[in-house]
Amino acid sequence: MTDASSSGSADDRRTLALVVALGLIWGSAYPVIRFGIVAGATPIAFAAARYGISAIAIAVLAAVTAVQRPSRSSLVLSAVLGIPIVGLYGLFLYVGEGTTSGGLAAILIGVTPLVTALFALPVLPGESLHKLGYVGLLVGFVGVTVLVAPPPGIRLASSVWGPVEVLAASASFAGGSVLLRRYRPEGETLWGLSVQFGVATLLLAAVLPLLEPNAALPVTNDVLLSLAYLVALPSVTGYVLYFYLHHRVGPSRANVVAYVNPIAALSIGTFLFAEPFEWWELVGFGIVLVGLTLLTRYGRAPRAGAPEDPAGSPTPRPPPGAPGSTGGRPPG
Repeated sequence: MTDASSSGSADDRRTLALVVALGLIWGSAYPVIRFGIVAGATPIAFAAARYGISAIAIAVLAAVTAVQRPSRSSLVLSAVLGIPIVGLYGLFLYVGEGTTSGGLAAILIGVTPLVTALFALPVLPGESLHKLGYVGLLVGFVGVTVLVAPPPGIRLASSVWGPVEVLAASASFAGGSVLLRRYRPEGETLWGLSVQFGVATLLLAAVLPLLEPNAALPVTNDVLLSLAYLVALPSVTGYVLYFYLHHRVGPSRANVVAYVNPIAALSIGTFLFAEPFEWWELVGFGIVLVGLTLLTRYGRAPRAGAPEDPAGSPTPRPPPGAPGSTGGRPPG
């Protein structure tokens, strides 16, 4: 084995380890959110606290690491897009997790690439799908139906509105990320991410008295530990890892984390937080996974003139799983 091949193999193992770590970090956010809500935090107050602290932490990180400050117009765009990508996403996700397990929420958020592709067709110039792409959309949405409306005798959530609200979070993020790809195809920076979290905090604080008049954020160990974890790991460490992978191996490989998130959330929620688990969740997840694979691997027609990343995929399409990402899937 040559030195070059040995070095390449080591790099591949390091990249795989980082992708798995990021998947665990972002996937763990969903059961931790649910844990904090069960511990007594009301959903909107909990989300507002997390996003407010995260906005400050990410801004400090951007300043310390000397990330170039964007122009005023760029920050204004970040602020506007922060409303659907982080604010409404967080509102629907946290309220939905009031009656939905973290594992199921992660699976439903996992359909974001399907919704993004649907929204992108009429909005992004040159965006199109092959026949298998449309088949993937259909199969994926069949999986969603299986999860939201399970057969009699199988109960996945305490209220049907919980999964519906989580799907609304997915749609909000997808719509915002499509607009981000249209008006800022190069993606977001840490400064822009901080602005998105800050605007989301203001939005949640504004609707708090109307939607959650009896808001609560108990100063207990469980709530404080959940909040600290969500800020330090999914919000800050998760995005640092994602941006590192994005620049190191390109968006297509970095976005493999989207497949790890639901598995991590289901495993952590079931084994660490004793969330109820139904085999039907795996059935729905399997169908969604088939749809995602058909869409992302075989269904996308490359956009004319789109630059390619090192892995050969068109213009960056971030993971379907984190608010404020560069434009694809939210991390919880």
